[in-house]
Parts: sequence; structure tokens; C-alpha cells
Amino acid sequence: MNGDNVFTGSVAPAVEGVAEEDAALAVEEVSPAVTATTGVIETDETECVTGIVEKPTEPSTLVTTGCYVLPEDVFHACALLRPSVEDEYQLSEAVRLLMRAGYEVATVRVGGRVNVNTPADVERAAELVRGE
Repeated sequence: MNGDNVFTGSVAPAVEGVAEEDAALAVEEVSPAVTATTGVIETDETECVTGIVEKPTEPSTLVTTGCYVLPEDVFHACALLRPSVEDEYQLSEAVRLLMRAGYEVATVRVGGRVNVNTPADVERAAELVRGE
């Protein structure tokens, strides 16, 4: 789980989603404006992940929440990664490698999340937790 996310609800459904698939990503519906700043999820008709696009140019509404339930083999996938143009290692790339290796990745929808990056986000997260 990304350390800069605050959830009001439980992410247990994402963990439980692994019982049916090899891995699970907690996802949420957001406005197209938000998708330019995060990873967009592409799914098939069963809601399994078929692709992840980081900071896309084309709007979508299903995005990662930073909560991943992944098999131990993700560490092998991470060892194969190369830095992005921003000199960062992208977890989404490791998930793509797992999918290419045949792993099924389910999506589990969650709501009530704030990605905390600014002082305003801290206040929004506090309001979310207080139920305001």
C-alpha cells in the first residue's frame, strides 16, 4: 500500500479478492481530470486487469488506489525493472510483467480515499476520517 493514501473503509475486499485470482488491485472511479495524475486501469469483461497506463493522456475513470495484493513473485519482477524516464521504478511495470507471465489480476472497487500530498490533502484526509 502506498504510504500517502488514507482510506475510510476497509481494504480487506482487495485482500479477499486474491482468493479468486493471483493478485488484486484496489481501484476507484474518479473524474477524467484526476486520471492525468495517476495510473489508469484497463479491464476485460470480468473486471480483471488487462493493462495499466501511468499518467495517461487519454482520460479514463478507473484508477489505482495504491493498494496492491501481489504474489511473492513480484519481487522477481521488480528485479527485472529499469528506471523510467523520471529515473523511478514503477510498480505498475512489475504488475505488467506478472500479467505477461500469466498471473490473473483482479480489480476490487473501493471508495473513500485521499492521496495526501499537500497541506490541503491533509485536511481533506482528516475530514474523511472524521466522517465529515
